[in-house]
Amino acid sequence: MTATIPTYIETRIREPLPADSYVVPGSTPVISFGDARAATVATLGLNPSRIEFLDRNGQELIGPARRLATHRSLGTSDLSNAPLDVIAEVLKDCNCYFDRKPYRQWFDQLEPILNRCGASFYKGTACHLDFVQWATDPTWRNVRPSTLRKRLLAADLPFLIEQLRNENIRLLLVNGMGVLRLLRRIVVSDLEEVKSIVGLGLQDTRLFLGTIFDRIRVVAWSTNLQSSFGVTGELRDELADEVEKLAGASIVGS
Repeated sequence: MTATIPTYIETRIREPLPADSYVVPGSTPVISFGDARAATVATLGLNPSRIEFLDRNGQELIGPARRLATHRSLGTSDLSNAPLDVIAEVLKDCNCYFDRKPYRQWFDQLEPILNRCGASFYKGTACHLDFVQWATDPTWRNVRPSTLRKRLLAADLPFLIEQLRNENIRLLLVNGMGVLRLLRRIVVSDLEEVKSIVGLGLQDTRLFLGTIFDRIRVVAWSTNLQSSFGVTGELRDELADEVEKLAGASIVGS
């Protein structure tokens, strides 16, 4: 028997592939990395990496290498009219992402900060969400023209907002200036700079604090831990200290 899937999640999974959008062929929407319904802490990004569905040569991940549901693994080419058990399979692969074959090179950069906030991707207390739920090839910043990125954002942002409203997320961690600027522009108007970590990287790391829906504390930092140059172990440790302090009462179990 298929477990009940919230209507807003089923509706999002059934959304048709956007035309001319560079979405990875054969991929499915990534509702979340980890179970957003069980997590109390979430990290936030722009959109899933193509590496979640493709290998380094651009070939689709299949068999034991597969990370998430694909049209091939589901045996379908159309989710809009798929049976409910197929929709449930897409959601299950998202919920169980960290139990399967996670892209650890990316997610493990955030895990120590989550741990300091009493959460973990690998224990089910944290998940990762994105503004856009489709993986693209090329990567997000290389999707051209910019109007296409705006179209994808306009289509998928309402789902992220509904996730944050419906689920029990208490702390949202934002990694990097690109995500921070977007969040500040369209979701969190009161995201204010509160501190800087000076001298531990090629650029100072600025920290920001805000609130969404009077319930979710937002802690953001300007340095992208995965892609910025000059990120040292000392900077990571200091950032974890500062994020723990700013997370405050929103920390899991407090």
